[in-house]
Amino acid sequence: MKALIMRLFDCNISFGRPMIKPLRYSETARDLLKEMDYYGIDEAIVYHARQKDDSPDVGNRILLEEIRGFDRLHGTLAILPPQTGEITIENLIESLRSENVCAFRAFPSEHRYLMSRVSLKPLYGLMVERNIPLFISADESCCGISRWRLIEMILSEAPDLTLIVTDHGCWGEDRFFRPLIEKYEHLYLDISGYHMDGGISDFCRKYGADRLLFGTGYPHLNPGGTILMLMHADITSREREMIASGNLERILRRIKA
Repeated sequence: MKALIMRLFDCNISFGRPMIKPLRYSETARDLLKEMDYYGIDEAIVYHARQKDDSPDVGNRILLEEIRGFDRLHGTLAILPPQTGEITIENLIESLRSENVCAFRAFPSEHRYLMSRVSLKPLYGLMVERNIPLFISADESCCGISRWRLIEMILSEAPDLTLIVTDHGCWGEDRFFRPLIEKYEHLYLDISGYHMDGGISDFCRKYGADRLLFGTGYPHLNPGGTILMLMHADITSREREMIASGNLERILRRIKA
């Protein structure tokens, strides 16, 4: 399927066998690269299903082992409150320096912790000081209200944090996130679920394209849908390229090792 001129850098893609298996998934990093090649995706920021469905410590070690040697795959480390000693600041810093890792990812519901400054102050400090992005999903089983309140709380307690929100729903959650976009300059959204008719083009007209990131949501969503949506959005070629890869590359260049 590699027929695209623009470079695609996926910010929201995973591999490994999920606890609840989708119709199609990639069990290994090598399998994921084959899937990316099929859709014409050049690079990706990835996480492993075990980071979400298992212990973050176990999942992080599996992820690092799997992506080692694959320059196109950039890992995200699942975080926990450091008070329990399961994951330490020192180990996170060491992995950022020595492994192909560029961001952190939070699964607070699955791992049962509070995304508050009381719990995560040392981590928030590290992420802000070094411009390390934090990924969190806005996916909700019923409605998005509680998750967006959580995201607002995170930003109110760490307003300089680079926060990338993934998986917001296709029913139009602009009323949740547009006020936050206006207030917090380091908040970004992936477009994997932004399937509103005219949503991307209207967002770009009002806020510009620099706050949107290309993400597919694979394996829970089909990458082809997001690629088609981006290709046919009523935006300029420059805006399309920014969303496809430029914005994410800019975020990664700000990271201080």
